[in-house]
Amino acid sequence: MLTIEDSTQTHSIWSLGALMTLKTRSPELEVVEAEVGPGVSPPLHRHDFGSESFYVIEGRMRVLVGDDELTIGPGEIAQIPQSTPHSFLTLEYTRVLDIIAPAGLWDFFVECGRPAPEQRAPDGPELPGNLPEIVERYNGRVLGPPPAWS
Repeated sequence: MLTIEDSTQTHSIWSLGALMTLKTRSPELEVVEAEVGPGVSPPLHRHDFGSESFYVIEGRMRVLVGDDELTIGPGEIAQIPQSTPHSFLTLEYTRVLDIIAPAGLWDFFVECGRPAPEQRAPDGPELPGNLPEIVERYNGRVLGPPPAWS
């Protein structure tokens, strides 16, 4: 099992509008803590390699999972099955555990981001211009812009 102590990669990064910190990583599982300011919503997308779950520690977020939309807060979880279209919208400052099984997103987050100059959420998202191509390299697909949240 690869632990953070064994890894040579950066462990706190600013990526896609969040401060992301790698908590643990093995081939079967990644856990990333994300701190995200209000109003962040990634493009509608899917992951074809495995599942993703969001466990909220602090704050609130709306999550679109397929055709279902839910609002989750501290102690609640949203599970996204493999290949399911999804996105989210942070309603306020939010701390969330991003649980990925099997592992497959940390390297993507690193490629899309940069080392965190400060241990805080960035001022806003910085999306690479070639985001759809990067997503495809990590066995996913961008399906459209962020949802029109009601």
